Amino acid sequence: MLTSDIVRRILSPRNASHALLAACVAVVLGQADARAAASETKPPARSESYGGNSLLGSYLAGHVARSARDSDNAALYYRRALQKDPSNSDILDDAFQLDLASGQFESAKALALRLIKRPGEAPIAYDFLGLNAFKRKNYAKADEYFRLAAKGASPEEPTMKLARAWVAVARGQADRAIATLSEPSKAAWATHFETVQRAFIADVAKKRAAAAAAYKAVYEKKPVNMRIAEGYARHLAVWGDRQQALAVLKESGAEETPLGSALAADLKAGKKPKLMVSTVSEGLAETFLGIGQVLASNNGVDAAQIYLRLALYLNPASDIAKLELAEIYGNLEQYRKAVSVLDAIRETSPFRMNAQVRKALYLNALQKTDEATVLLTALSEKHPKEESVLQTLASISSAAKRYDAAIPYYTRVIEMIGEPEKRHWTLFYQRGIAYERTKQWAKAEADFKQALDLDPEQGSVLNYLGYSWLDQNINIPEAFELIKKAVRLKPNDGYIIDSLGWGYFIQKDYEQAVKHLDKAVELRPEDPTLNDHLGDVYWRLGRKLEAKFQWTQALSLNPEPEDVPKIKKKIESGLPDEASPHAELRTQPEAVPAAVSESQPLATANP
Repeated sequence: MLTSDIVRRILSPRNASHALLAACVAVVLGQADARAAASETKPPARSESYGGNSLLGSYLAGHVARSARDSDNAALYYRRALQKDPSNSDILDDAFQLDLASGQFESAKALALRLIKRPGEAPIAYDFLGLNAFKRKNYAKADEYFRLAAKGASPEEPTMKLARAWVAVARGQADRAIATLSEPSKAAWATHFETVQRAFIADVAKKRAAAAAAYKAVYEKKPVNMRIAEGYARHLAVWGDRQQALAVLKESGAEETPLGSALAADLKAGKKPKLMVSTVSEGLAETFLGIGQVLASNNGVDAAQIYLRLALYLNPASDIAKLELAEIYGNLEQYRKAVSVLDAIRETSPFRMNAQVRKALYLNALQKTDEATVLLTALSEKHPKEESVLQTLASISSAAKRYDAAIPYYTRVIEMIGEPEKRHWTLFYQRGIAYERTKQWAKAEADFKQALDLDPEQGSVLNYLGYSWLDQNINIPEAFELIKKAVRLKPNDGYIIDSLGWGYFIQKDYEQAVKHLDKAVELRPEDPTLNDHLGDVYWRLGRKLEAKFQWTQALSLNPEPEDVPKIKKKIESGLPDEASPHAELRTQPEAVPAAVSESQPLATANP
């Protein structure tokens, strides 16, 4: 049996061979539970269902789960490892941070109290204990913890400066807090962020002039985050300038967001709104929410989870924090977690619609397409003019190859938008694909042309229309021009390169064809049709062994069922001497993003 000292030396982060050694030991010990911990396709298992209870087994299981960004199971295993070796400082630190990331706050508090007793700095532990004291309204203790946390943090990191400012407001020292946040930070992004917080603080302290100055300073820089405009509009409306508030929402585009739209409706109805931040707890929660958003947008996923969890610790009603956290889980393909977080968003929330649409997308990703469709259909019946619901229904139907079902949804959205704009090209493109797949070529061709009228620089549309013409042996010169333009726009797109090569193949220019088809397969080696095409051109060039190899490769890559007998026949007897080759239309649309934006829901899916 390995002793704790040996284990600690093996698992020390200073050991350069740690990852390799851990992997080898996992194989030797047969830690199946480590693999299970990292699986997102199965429900999180209860701790007692795992068989590996040794220190090393628990640590490795936690390490694998953490590598997979599965914070819940990682926290479970690190706590188990810590029980086996309570004095291991590294495991203690990891277990604490994972408890925070998974929202296990009671356990995190106990670990934080242990962390601050050890030698050295523990900024995150002090940070969390400060928040805990703040929640209990022990502001003196909170300030002391935040002061100690600041000693171990980077001078460019504004969290503790902001936290202490909110403590000062809670203690009746708003002027001091405003003065502190008026001093520019070393990092420009931090100064911007502190100015927003200064506006919140001045509003909570009922200091109208200071709040207005801070809001104006930030708003005039035209920030991308629409919540700045919404906060400014709320400030204006609360202080009696309703018309200016409406103007800010309109000119910034914030009225198109869920909260901005609800706010504009309230203002037009003569209702007086709440400030974006009305209490010190909401203000401090906004600090962690805002920094969590910054971290998430800069790929700091692990830290972002912690900050968003802390925002919810202070303000459990923050639907924005829940939406942000769900998006992180969605991007990590942890769809069950994402759905669980979205389900916690209130029925009355302005974000409820957005949350339900995202939930449907995550259910679809979990291969629960029927459940997703039922959810969206119910939403569409309740909100028949909600474009996001219809577009997502169309997208999910197309992805499931239910093209007949998708077409009416696309059509309803197109009819609702009236005069189409450039950004609407994707609607016509996607409906065109659905028409083409249901053998309605005249309608498909009209939609592809409409998409190009709206945006002539879309390589996917150029390619689809050009390839379709080639495949039907019509408009050959125009088809080549479209595909060549698509290649110029997307020179590393394997599907588009394949279209160009296949065009040369159809015209029996095999030397040009093989050059492009070789490159296409190099770019997309996993695509069965590209491999099939390359086999065809090899055969025509007399490279028959290579041709059969490519066809065999295509057969191993799960081609469309209707293509399987055709490929098998070619493997058996090759191409006929007098072939006039044509392939099934195969060009693929662009991939769908993982999540829906507030302003433009997903409307694209691979057929």
